Amino acid sequence: MGLGYVLLKRLQRERRRRRRSRHALVPDESIASPEKRKGSCYQQDDSPRSGKKMRYSGPYLPEEMWQHIHSLMPMKDAARAACLSSAFLYSWRNRPKLSFSTETMGIVEGTTDFIRKIDRVMEKHSGIGVKALTIEFNGLFSTKARSYLERWLQIAVTPRIEELSLSMSKGKAYYDFPCSLLSDGSGSSIRLLDLYCCTFHPTAEIGCFQSLTRLHLEYVRITGDELGG
Repeated sequence: MGLGYVLLKRLQRERRRRRRSRHALVPDESIASPEKRKGSCYQQDDSPRSGKKMRYSGPYLPEEMWQHIHSLMPMKDAARAACLSSAFLYSWRNRPKLSFSTETMGIVEGTTDFIRKIDRVMEKHSGIGVKALTIEFNGLFSTKARSYLERWLQIAVTPRIEELSLSMSKGKAYYDFPCSLLSDGSGSSIRLLDLYCCTFHPTAEIGCFQSLTRLHLEYVRITGDELGG
């Protein structure tokens, strides 16, 4: 059991305990609130949505350690931890590895919830420091999903990205991968490129994939000349 998982569970237990304590108090009671009691490891921060956010105030940990712990959490747990604690909020906005699938997001295949939840994550992400992006569409790929996907790619695909994996749904229309995103140096840092059910037409503007060590193309429409170039 990892340290990140343990911290997340502690945050969740503390939040539930505070809720129970709030309900047990009456307005005229002079009992100190749980977050102000001596020995508490958590304090409250202002939160735009709920007004309160848990802040870890236990033993000091360097910011790099918080980021490392957070990066080891599954996507669903990492998002939950960022909502519960400001200690994880910065690392969430700069998370280096983003993996989106019905499994990692914990939702039912083919639901619009999938697109909505990914979009919520990408809106909060700064786009800085993304090294790996994986997106798996297991449901039908619609025109609406296309516009969302291209916005996500614009946020994540930068000159620092190293791994890009995109798995689309089989259908009559293949997704036309926007190769222009790999220009301006973005393609030179990629070590792994994995495409499934796409059309891929690299242009001269992309240049050579000088860092590429692994290429996996399955059900990808590409000409021999483009592949050889």
